[in-house]
Amino acid sequence: MVTDGAAGSDPARGPLEVTGARVGEVLDGADLPQAWVPRPFLHPVRTLGGVVLTDRHPDDHPWHSGLGVALPDVDGVNCWGGPTFVPGAGYRWRDDHGTATVASAASDGPRLRSEIGWHDPGGRLLLHEDRTLEWGAAPDGWQLLWTSSFRAPGDRPVELGSPGSHGRAGAGYGGWFLRFARCTDVVVRNADGAGEDRVHGSVTPWIAWTGSFDGGRAHVLVEALDHRDAWFVRVTEYPAVGSALAWRSPVLVRPDEPLVRSFRVTVSDG
Repeated sequence: MVTDGAAGSDPARGPLEVTGARVGEVLDGADLPQAWVPRPFLHPVRTLGGVVLTDRHPDDHPWHSGLGVALPDVDGVNCWGGPTFVPGAGYRWRDDHGTATVASAASDGPRLRSEIGWHDPGGRLLLHEDRTLEWGAAPDGWQLLWTSSFRAPGDRPVELGSPGSHGRAGAGYGGWFLRFARCTDVVVRNADGAGEDRVHGSVTPWIAWTGSFDGGRAHVLVEALDHRDAWFVRVTEYPAVGSALAWRSPVLVRPDEPLVRSFRVTVSDG
């Protein structure tokens, strides 16, 4: 139970609450099929008014899971789920799917700290992630602060890649990722303009998504607090936004220098 009042017995699983409303659910993802990469995530994420914003196992990409972190290429291991992008061959199903498990978790009021280990199919540790979530009320809604700090587990760098870094233009997804529930009348924008074509691949401090979901219209503002990675955006094919760690080139996680990414998410009804 994770609330804004008191810590519970199992912080790795349980609800997030703000002003008495359940706005999210912490899941460890252990029940996911291996081909979808078992990993911890939040679902369902809701507005204070109860509108569900996230999807889990959608028909088009069943390995998409709510709000979380997913990594297409961790030293050659698929930690995203689904088929793997192979340069020159496209997407292919391979037995190369990793797993992310919660090694420890502790809650302190409206704050959850988790130690997560990303492993290859044989169980070898590939990457450490220290994840901190903080949540509370905000004007006209509620707010989530998300920080993921990645560390190499040994004495050599770990390479994070993507289809984009392997040559598929515009497909540099991987990292923090939010799969929205089905919605219509979507407006996605940043400081430079609106529309999927304009926002996808942009490097801006924030991105905003407004749409009509089952239960009502809702607005989500995502701010990148410590970096300027490109934004990955889908509206026409499926509804999602993410921050791409390896948009065109791989990124190295060094043993003595954590790779840190922080986001502020503000959720509002109407």
